[in-house]
Amino acid sequence: MMRKMPALLLLPLLLAACNGMPRDAGGTSERISRTGTMRVIVLPATPDAAPALDLLGRYAAAHGATVARVEAHGEHALHMLEEGDVDAVVGHFAKASPWKTEIALSKPLTHGEPDDADMPVLRIARRNGENALVLATDRMVAEARR
Repeated sequence: MMRKMPALLLLPLLLAACNGMPRDAGGTSERISRTGTMRVIVLPATPDAAPALDLLGRYAAAHGATVARVEAHGEHALHMLEEGDVDAVVGHFAKASPWKTEIALSKPLTHGEPDDADMPVLRIARRNGENALVLATDRMVAEARR
């Protein structure tokens, strides 16, 4: 029992260190709360973006913010996401997208994962490292698909 005592004394310190986990490396969630705006690009040719915009609207509202759409196209939109100039990009992305190592893609919003990894489906792209945003929106996608 005496050997376990030091570990038990450290437990509160270890738990305190985990407070607020996960966090956004770039502070996206905090910025959304601070500014009251979540910046979102909807890629052209995404007429079925409504479920993604609804989900992001709920995320923004939970942070006291609203969604502001930003206009951008193709590769430029994803570069803006990488640089932190926008918070999310909504569009059709394949599971095997060449961008998958640069951004965090959600599961499909309206259908199951296609057998063909090259088939684009409606997803939300988020900036890598923004773990609080990614985890929260991934949970929302999973709940919406139930």
